[in-house]
Amino acid sequence: MKAEWEAMLSGIGFLKLSQRRRKQLTTLLLVSLGLHLIALGIFGGVVVMRALREEKTVFVAPPPMKTYEPRKLEHKVKVQKQQRSSSRPTMVPRLLAAKPTDFALPEIKANPKVVKTTFQPKFKAISGAGLGVGLGTGYGLGGFGAGVSAFNFFGIRGRGDRIAILMDVSVSMVHEEIGGIEGFERVKRRIEQVIDALSEAALFNVIVFAEAASAMDSQLVIASPANKTRAKLFIRPYNTPGNWGLTQGNLNPSKIGLPAGGGTTRLDLALTAAFEQEADTILIISDGLPRVRKPVTDAMRRTYEEMRQKWYEENRSRIEDWDRRYAGDPGEEVRIWVPPKPAQPARPPSNKPPREGEAPDMGSPARPAEPGHWITRRVYGNRPPRPAPPPMPDPGWWTLNDFAEHFRILHETYYIKKGKKLPVVHCIGYQIDEEGGNFLKGLARLYKGQYRRVSRVD
Repeated sequence: MKAEWEAMLSGIGFLKLSQRRRKQLTTLLLVSLGLHLIALGIFGGVVVMRALREEKTVFVAPPPMKTYEPRKLEHKVKVQKQQRSSSRPTMVPRLLAAKPTDFALPEIKANPKVVKTTFQPKFKAISGAGLGVGLGTGYGLGGFGAGVSAFNFFGIRGRGDRIAILMDVSVSMVHEEIGGIEGFERVKRRIEQVIDALSEAALFNVIVFAEAASAMDSQLVIASPANKTRAKLFIRPYNTPGNWGLTQGNLNPSKIGLPAGGGTTRLDLALTAAFEQEADTILIISDGLPRVRKPVTDAMRRTYEEMRQKWYEENRSRIEDWDRRYAGDPGEEVRIWVPPKPAQPARPPSNKPPREGEAPDMGSPARPAEPGHWITRRVYGNRPPRPAPPPMPDPGWWTLNDFAEHFRILHETYYIKKGKKLPVVHCIGYQIDEEGGNFLKGLARLYKGQYRRVSRVD
């Protein structure tokens, strides 16, 4: 028998291994066998315990069916017919408590007396027709903001009851580098999908911003089909030929917060309007950092006037010397030939968007040909310019700290002082640069929202 085992093991190469490898292989086999036995014992025990704990199925015989003798059944039918034809009320079965003492009310330790209050409403009986809870329009109580709507804003999912959608319509949104006009049209279609998906129980508004800002409505409105159509028609004309960007809007700078003196990508105006309308969810899409110019304050004007007066006192002699030497100089008249100009046909407005900060090309009317002619101009030679004080210093632009301070004042005014929760702000950076992306990311983090950069919209 031993020889047979050795022959078999030799056939599979076991005896050809070294003594150390055979010992390792034997130990591995024994450990594997032990683990299998332990696992078998555990699973077997579980099966046995489950079988012992299972309740046994008990079949209970149904109660015997009650039968009536033919004459008793006939009598019962007659009684039922007589009861139905009688004018007496039908007997209704009652539930009786077996132990009424179990349902005794607790003792009320109060002196039974008439309670008098300062508020005694008087009710006057009137007649007339009134509206029900739903007002007959299909919106009911939920139609006035009591419902919550889910949304999918360029991949950011959330829920809100009072939703404000803020959309950047500056001309940079249609530059060829970030998708051109077609790319912006896809952005608008995606916004329309967000609007269509809003629940009719929610409130919403759409606000656009560029060099100015405009809102669809002065307050949040019900997400009814009619208002959704209004919102989609509101955003469609922007950044189309002849309507590039937004230079004039219906939103003015707020008296609350930091003062502003113009700029580009006026997210501050749009976000201020959303705060004033007390939105609980704000959705923003933009392609750059907001540029808001600081205004010239009264303190800056006073400082400049003091500096200007001081400059005049220090340079009085230079000004008087210039006036003495050049004020009476009549200059010299020189004739200059202006060459002829050919006729120019009318040119229609350009269909291409302008660059950021440039005026749109509105075309030009037809211009007739102009013949060449002489003109006379007065030349003053190499006369130096009259000394003038330096201009007023540029107040500069808002920094990120200025934006943060402005928004802090707004949420304290419209939310914290009214006992409301701060709004959740979600931001989409559309082909945005690093500086603008960091701003939107910080804004979303400050208001417990999400930030996502989108390079292309399908």
